[in-house]
Amino acid sequence: MKRISFAENNDKKEFVISSTKNWFFIIAFAPFLLVWLAVELFFSIIIIANLKAISSLSIWFLGWTAIGLFFIKTRLWEVFGKTILSIQNNKLIIKKKFDFISSSKYISLTGITDLMILNKDIESTKYFTRPNYLFSTNTKSIIFNDGSSKITAVDWINHEDAELIIKILSESIEVARSHKNQSS
Repeated sequence: MKRISFAENNDKKEFVISSTKNWFFIIAFAPFLLVWLAVELFFSIIIIANLKAISSLSIWFLGWTAIGLFFIKTRLWEVFGKTILSIQNNKLIIKKKFDFISSSKYISLTGITDLMILNKDIESTKYFTRPNYLFSTNTKSIIFNDGSSKITAVDWINHEDAELIIKILSESIEVARSHKNQSS
């Protein structure tokens, strides 16, 4: 199955990039989700039945709920998530479908600088070095600057798809800049 689809209409170009699906983790962590749900229901009933238990269990229960909701959000993104890059009206719109925390980003094409492919074949931090190329060919990211902030548009794609996105984004940026210069 192809992860990236591209559509072009009159004034709109759109990439739809599906999230990477690690079915092993999706299936392996399903029992965790069931245990979380059972504990959540059990303690909800205890708290509702005995309101005095709220003070002693509230911090633990809030932490348990937050961890579970974060886990559910991550699994929903992994199974159903999509990153949508839309180019229209001289703007780049980045939407994360099925990511309930992040909001859409609207970026002027003329403000985009340093558009590039970030190679994540090997990630090194102060604490570890991780050779991502051993596990996947989807080790590239599309990044750029928008004013003073660095924005990652897409993560974990292969080199060919990254080149296609860069090519179309670069062409759209040039067209937007030429329109801006003509109107000035």
